[in-house]
Amino acid sequence: MSRKKKLLKIINQNKPFLAVFSVFLSLLLIVGSTYSWITYSDEKINQSNPNTKKLSAAIDEVFTPNLQWAQGKTTEKKLLVRNNGQMPAIVRISLYEFFAQFELDMTDGVGNGNQKIVSSSSGSDLTMEDTATWEKGSTYKIASETYYVASEVYKADKKNASTAYVYKGTRPIEALKYLTIQFNDNDIYDENNKPMPETQNYWYYSDGYFYYSEVLQPKEKTTLLIESITLDRMLPNKYKSSLYQLIPVMDAHDVTKSLMENWNIPSSSYLEAIYREKVH
Repeated sequence: MSRKKKLLKIINQNKPFLAVFSVFLSLLLIVGSTYSWITYSDEKINQSNPNTKKLSAAIDEVFTPNLQWAQGKTTEKKLLVRNNGQMPAIVRISLYEFFAQFELDMTDGVGNGNQKIVSSSSGSDLTMEDTATWEKGSTYKIASETYYVASEVYKADKKNASTAYVYKGTRPIEALKYLTIQFNDNDIYDENNKPMPETQNYWYYSDGYFYYSEVLQPKEKTTLLIESITLDRMLPNKYKSSLYQLIPVMDAHDVTKSLMENWNIPSSSYLEAIYREKVH
């Protein structure tokens, strides 16, 4: 079996919020002084081959509906991974953020009003559910002959882990500093905080990825990775009506030694030590 056939990658995005789901997406619409979560239909991109069907894992989410998400409030979002396949799997997750804000009406001279409204499309409309359409200058349709204009857009690259969320790192743009992801820090370690030798069932962060320490048997789940998200009470007015997405990319691999090469795990590294006795 080739490495490609052994490797399963699932990109999870655009999943509704109002229940427990096997995939996770955060899509935020900020409206005035209150904040509403907007949801869309499910889409999965499964980059696996037909003969790897027995290797499968999925992201589980628990979300507590909060349709009036005010500044300073926390919304529950519990994120973990479940082995829903028929063979043991090793998993990792990377997180990618997307943010778009819109031009403000500057009639008052300082931009304390609502979003600037234009009556026609730019010819390149932005849609909430498709971050590929999020471009500076694109219009976002609110109603007939009513559009917002994107003034700033930040997009991570889901194919490039160097653009993934950095655990305990600096956020890439100012706007994202007002959205705090509450991780399950008690079960997450990194190069500056390595676990004790007897520790099990934890996540280890390295270079854009959260690696789960254990082999997941069929039906087994990881410990939580994310618990909730908080919107800062000092969120500036200029971010009203902005769009935000947090998209996780989950990789599942079988327990063969090809894991080390496929995931570019350096020999003699701490990650290599985690999996050394768990692959064959």
